[in-house]
Amino acid sequence: MLYAYYHETLLEQWINTKCLNHGIKSPADLDIERVAEAFGVELVYGSYPSFSDNEEKVIFLNKYKDAAEARVIFFHELCHVLRHAGDQRRMTALFKNAQESEAEQFVLYAAVPFYMFARLPVPDHRGEAIPYIAEQFQVPLTLAEQRLDQIQRRVLHGSLIAAAQAANRRQKQTAPGWSSETQRVLSQLERQIKGNGGM
Repeated sequence: MLYAYYHETLLEQWINTKCLNHGIKSPADLDIERVAEAFGVELVYGSYPSFSDNEEKVIFLNKYKDAAEARVIFFHELCHVLRHAGDQRRMTALFKNAQESEAEQFVLYAAVPFYMFARLPVPDHRGEAIPYIAEQFQVPLTLAEQRLDQIQRRVLHGSLIAAAQAANRRQKQTAPGWSSETQRVLSQLERQIKGNGGM
């Protein structure tokens, strides 16, 4: 896979910077106790449903969840603690949905950071890659599959943009007789393609 075509979102860049600044560099460093400590978040285990208190920077995890599921819940709640304000029980559905959507993306980026993923010898065959990613990052198979699909989409998208830009440059060099209107439409198309980078 040509990772050079992968482009990180702003949220992904924010997470990666935070992790790297706290010395979280490999999948082994993604231990939830270590991540919680690095971000100054208290972890409390109990027999209640998992939730977080973003004002107090505390994540309450159900102690009966298996490790992979607990990791997904932890990263979801970590997003709320680090990036969100307010009590979801008292906010509008639109605002709550926006927070939940960001938390779902946060889980993908934090549980399987691209800068770690790109350094691993991920198998080329999907049937081997998904369990490999799940094992390396200790996440459920469904999350490993979702992140692999997202990375592959981003790489494909980036390669298509690069190919379109290269074709556009070649056409400008080989077809100087194009009308100014045709060149304007092609330039507008290129700007629109660049603007659709967040998948």
